[in-house]
Amino acid sequence: MPLTLHQAACGAFAAVSLALGATHWATTPELDWAFEVSSPAVDAGPEPHFETVLDYHSEAGTAHAAAIRSFPDGAAIIWFDGSGEAKRNVEIWQSRITLRDGAWAAGEAETFLRKSDLRPATVPRQEIMTLGNTIQLGRESDRVLSTIVSIGGWAAASIADVQLEDGRVTKVRKLPLSPVLNRSYLVRSPTVTYGDGSIGLPAYFEMDNAFGELVRLDRLGRVRDKRRITQGRLGIQPTIVPFDELNAVALLRNFDRDSDRLVASWTEDGGQSWSKAELLELPNPDAPVAVVRMRNGNLLMAFNNSPDDATILNLAVSDDGGRNWRQIATLEQAGGNVRYPAMTYLPNGQILLTYSYGGKKGIRAHVFNEAWVEAQ
Repeated sequence: MPLTLHQAACGAFAAVSLALGATHWATTPELDWAFEVSSPAVDAGPEPHFETVLDYHSEAGTAHAAAIRSFPDGAAIIWFDGSGEAKRNVEIWQSRITLRDGAWAAGEAETFLRKSDLRPATVPRQEIMTLGNTIQLGRESDRVLSTIVSIGGWAAASIADVQLEDGRVTKVRKLPLSPVLNRSYLVRSPTVTYGDGSIGLPAYFEMDNAFGELVRLDRLGRVRDKRRITQGRLGIQPTIVPFDELNAVALLRNFDRDSDRLVASWTEDGGQSWSKAELLELPNPDAPVAVVRMRNGNLLMAFNNSPDDATILNLAVSDDGGRNWRQIATLEQAGGNVRYPAMTYLPNGQILLTYSYGGKKGIRAHVFNEAWVEAQ
């Protein structure tokens, strides 16, 4: 059957995209594949501490996919908020977490990004139907990566580099990742940093044969390389935690309907190659996790502790690089779906954990220290 004009144009566009990408990568200096690894510089104290700092309920109806932007003096929790996931009225909201009289406190929830802010700054100019998962780009407080949809649903999404100045959007450009009209790539988990200042972006492809990838960005945010972490539909939304310059683990949401366990893969060369994905002895109800590396080298993970029930949120610790885990605490149970945790260290050495709760209707956040973790 002869190709239509539209099919021929799409094929030509994809071929040109691939050729331009290959030429760009081949003519740019080689990347440094050594992770930058740092432990929290501050010990938050010997006395166990745990407190809830944010309990937000969306008036519009849906609040989901919480992430964290880090600042020298605190953090901001960001999430998408609207009448429903992928609806046209979705905006990115935030709540600043700051120290007040020696304790962390959440500020009023407010709009952070709107479609109307992004559209006129997008190069080239284009329609934006809805917004989704949004994360901080490296350590830059004035730059985020946002999942945007110009046509269709999540399977037709793109990752946009959003640059801000004094809170105002100044430039938006899609990362050139897919030959399929640059669609079906999304973000979820925080980036990792390399020794040369470049960035490792855990991303995932969600059209049909879904998989997780590590995307390499240079200091300017330009795409330089991609490395597949998983094959097929076994794992998406990778969370990557380096142990040293070359070794790291990727923990992934299980997207395979025939399996109900958490997925993991390891690298020994800075992310250039990854081991065959393994199913851990931990349940996974098709949900992502959040992980941090503690001062003693152990991993701390927030995850849904059930093969098919996302109403349970647990904390677990691993002392062998993510192969085996010991459950230490239950944070939520039977209170509606509790999903998409995000976790990081605050400047004073305490840990900030946030997630959506109540069936994607609200955002909750806690602050605790390593002494509390060790006491469990």
